[in-house]
Amino acid sequence: MLADRIDAGIKLAEKLIHLKGQDCVVLGIPRGGIVVGDQVAKSLGCKLDVVISKKINPPGNREYAIGSIMPDGTVHWNYDVSAYLEGDYLEQEIEEKKAAVKDQLKKFRGKSDYNLKEKTVILVDDGIATGATVSVILKWLAKQMSHKVYVATPVVAADVYEEIKKNCDGVVALLIPTFFNAVSQFYEKFNEVEDKEVLNILSRHGN
Repeated sequence: MLADRIDAGIKLAEKLIHLKGQDCVVLGIPRGGIVVGDQVAKSLGCKLDVVISKKINPPGNREYAIGSIMPDGTVHWNYDVSAYLEGDYLEQEIEEKKAAVKDQLKKFRGKSDYNLKEKTVILVDDGIATGATVSVILKWLAKQMSHKVYVATPVVAADVYEEIKKNCDGVVALLIPTFFNAVSQFYEKFNEVEDKEVLNILSRHGN
């Protein structure tokens, strides 16, 4: 059991200490991944930045995700989407979510371009349940010509861990449970992270 996101970040950083001194960038997935990533970045002495994707939803269901999208249009589909291809719904949904990602990036970092060429990237979230968000970001990172890409998280579902590690240079986790209902079940304290806290953390790292 993890005390909170700060505790998780400190413990996670200990497992990443071999990367200290490399040309690293920590990419936190908001909002909780920024709190965890802050501790990792401070421990390794590297920059913390933010990376954002948005879920693509089917008609009439904003809770269910059929895929995820990055600001440049990179898409990862969770399921067969052929049932949604009739009409122009999917095209409109993709354009709306792509615009929403860009708006949120502008809020958190002021720009949407990244320079990750030849850098070691550590992608951090506070927990990975389905892997949908991480999968689309890894697909996007594959275009960025980074030196190496690692995924670091306090907790990741065992089956998702096996899938994610196929698409990066390594997955570092504190807990890899077989039975996984929600990220919050592995934390004693799992408060909602506000945008203001994310902005404050990022500002300390020069964003």
